[in-house]
Amino acid sequence: MRILRRLLLLFLAGGLAAEAAEPWTLPRALDYALTHNPDARIAQQRIAGAQAVLEQASAAYWPHVQLQSGYTRTDNPMQVFGNILNQRAYSSSLNFNDVPAVDDVNVRGVVTVPLYTGGRTVAARQAAAANRAAARQDIAAVRNLLGFEVAAAFHTVQKTRQFIQAAEAAVLSLTTNVVVAQHRLDAGNLLKSDVLDLEVHLAQAREDLVRAQNSAALAELALHNLLGLEEGDFTVSDAVPAVRAPAAGMVSQRPEFAAARERAQAAEAQVRGAQSGHLPRVSAFASLDYDYGPITHGDGRSYGAGVLVQWDLWDGWATRGKVREAEASLQTSREEERKLRLNLNFAVEQARRNLRAADERLVVGAKTVEQATQSAELTRHRFEQGTALATQLLDAESALVAARVRRAQAEADQRIAVAALRHALALPQIDGPAVTQ
Repeated sequence: MRILRRLLLLFLAGGLAAEAAEPWTLPRALDYALTHNPDARIAQQRIAGAQAVLEQASAAYWPHVQLQSGYTRTDNPMQVFGNILNQRAYSSSLNFNDVPAVDDVNVRGVVTVPLYTGGRTVAARQAAAANRAAARQDIAAVRNLLGFEVAAAFHTVQKTRQFIQAAEAAVLSLTTNVVVAQHRLDAGNLLKSDVLDLEVHLAQAREDLVRAQNSAALAELALHNLLGLEEGDFTVSDAVPAVRAPAAGMVSQRPEFAAARERAQAAEAQVRGAQSGHLPRVSAFASLDYDYGPITHGDGRSYGAGVLVQWDLWDGWATRGKVREAEASLQTSREEERKLRLNLNFAVEQARRNLRAADERLVVGAKTVEQATQSAELTRHRFEQGTALATQLLDAESALVAARVRRAQAEADQRIAVAALRHALALPQIDGPAVTQ
């Protein structure tokens, strides 16, 4: 039995280790970031806060029930007489010129019901509902932006890995060239200075490799931080999913614009709420009292009910100031909505143009690498045969490295441009049901 338990524990531990060491693919990174990134969680809490504000605004529709209790002791004639009457303990022997001290324990229940508020309650609830809808659009905007940032960081990791491959290829090629040059130097058909030039370029290539490796480590760290991870092994997968570029005729459905519209509606409701200050307010109330006198040993019950009408006929232009403030906020919201619409339209067009340029650069870069590879191979062969100078070989090797780096940059830029266009159009970064943004 113990052996079985140990085997089971080992199996579970191995499974957990395998899960922890599972490489982070782009779909997995997107799924994880959308629920664990701090910005996504902050936006979720803003929705909770907006919901709480809506609940507060809705509370104005309900009756207000209050329980009050207090104890008093006094020898003030008017208050003493009132307390005795409330306690139903009046005696004809009471000397009004020499009243004794009387105490009173009062318990009161009060119910207040708003009947008419001039539209203030309705406007407050409408504004709160619009702000809640805006908060929901805000979290959609955060998730949309977060998806793009994760995709861009993932493709940046892939780009830095290609930089490492280009640097490693340069180091390997220059190492071979140095060996060939050394053989030619020993044979007496190459200058010592040419060998030294090759060795210097080899040292520079090794330095470039160290820089590329550091850039790759920083890129992985940036993605690690973006996912909201704090500890544990972290390995990024080399698999890059194929993501289609959006169609040319698609229109942006950015949640930021929807949020701006909701905030403009909230501002309109706030204007109506401020204007309600010019109208009367009507409310009903009822109260139930119980009074007990520890000194008189009397107790009594009483009730009161009525309707209260309040109308601010003059408030020093306070209501007019509130209306003007609300109207200014409304105009500001409308201009912000227009500004956002212009910015989003520009972002979509910019993303389309960047993608078009990236596609063209990718085609040119692939052709350049092919040509540079052929040129470097021919130059190496000629150098081995002694028909090419060391400077020609270095130029060919440098051109090949530069071509590979530009192609890696173009590939990453093309993928990031697709991600940017999908972000501008508010589309998920991965097609299919795997990732929900």
